[in-house]
Amino acid sequence: MKFVSRGTRGFSRVLLKLWLAALPVSAQLPPSGALSPTDLPLFRAAVADLEKRLPNAPDQCAMTYEIAKAYASAKQWPETMDWLRRVAGLKAGLDPTRDSVFADLRGTKEFAAIANAVRDATPPVSHSKPAFEVAEGDLLSESVAFDPAAKRFYFGSMRKGKVIQCSPAGDCRQFAGGLGVVIGLKTRDKGLWVLNNAAMESELIHYDLASGQLVRRYPVTGPPHSFNDLAFTPTGDIYLTDTPAGTVWRLTNGAADLSKIPGKFPFANGIAISSDGGLMYVATYPDGILAVDLKTNAIAPLPHPANLCLATIDGLYFHRDNLIAIQNAFMTPRVVRLNLSRDHRSIARFEVLERRNPLFDGVTTGIIAGDDFYYMANIQDEKKTGFNPIHILKIHL
Repeated sequence: MKFVSRGTRGFSRVLLKLWLAALPVSAQLPPSGALSPTDLPLFRAAVADLEKRLPNAPDQCAMTYEIAKAYASAKQWPETMDWLRRVAGLKAGLDPTRDSVFADLRGTKEFAAIANAVRDATPPVSHSKPAFEVAEGDLLSESVAFDPAAKRFYFGSMRKGKVIQCSPAGDCRQFAGGLGVVIGLKTRDKGLWVLNNAAMESELIHYDLASGQLVRRYPVTGPPHSFNDLAFTPTGDIYLTDTPAGTVWRLTNGAADLSKIPGKFPFANGIAISSDGGLMYVATYPDGILAVDLKTNAIAPLPHPANLCLATIDGLYFHRDNLIAIQNAFMTPRVVRLNLSRDHRSIARFEVLERRNPLFDGVTTGIIAGDDFYYMANIQDEKKTGFNPIHILKIHL
């Protein structure tokens, strides 16, 4: 799922390009907003709390950005710009031009300078090759799964309530229909596991891959729930994220119902499990990635280099002592490899694998097949018409 909400991405890529190209560089900052006697102390307390948390924040890049957003939400523009300059100075990929909370600053020379600094610090990086295309460009597919036995890809649709099956050549057919908002999906042991969401119910659904028949549903009713992504342990247990609830659910292999695991996972999104089944990694905000010891249930933020920002991770995958992550929303969209320490409990270094690909138009998640990472470059979630085929790209890991 796009991080937090679709509104956080602000302008579409096309509108953003037009907007940046048309920016006058002489406009001054707009007048700051006037806060009421009731709101002013609340605002000051909120900002003071954020600034107090900053020195020890698990992800200081994300917290710095959050402070800039807090000032922008109150329309305190000089302070907003001070913090945005700090954001740009981190050179971590955070891009405020992608966030609608800063819309009032467009056209100002100060904000144009921030936009230029961010772009200069994040040049294009390309390691991807075309894999195939999905002709149904308006599918609004958030996730992709792969069946290694049959060599078939599966795409869920958030717009059309269905799952399609595709060959590596892009020949597709419907696999399952009559669903709601389909987000995460994965294959395992001749089954397809789908996360389906409706107004008052979220559910994990198990399908038989060979027949396409529904095997079983595992529902959770009542708001606020939205099942997002899932991962398997080597023993077949399933863990899945529930973004608005800030929760991770578990389906123990053979169990009849889902159960919550202990802990809070704010804005839980991407999820991955180490190959030995000992550690689970959950992308959250603003803490970056939380590492969960699945034997003790101990939870800790994943330590990482200071110049690595872990904000707005969508897809997250474990591969050969590394994590592969896709970041979007107000990060400059990218695919990044996070090289883990020997014990897998910290990030030693990182490598950007793809950034500023001209095909990017809503890059969310992918799937690892062997030593290749397949991902969708353009789900086109902000379009209403004029859809292009969905481009599936591949990076050899």
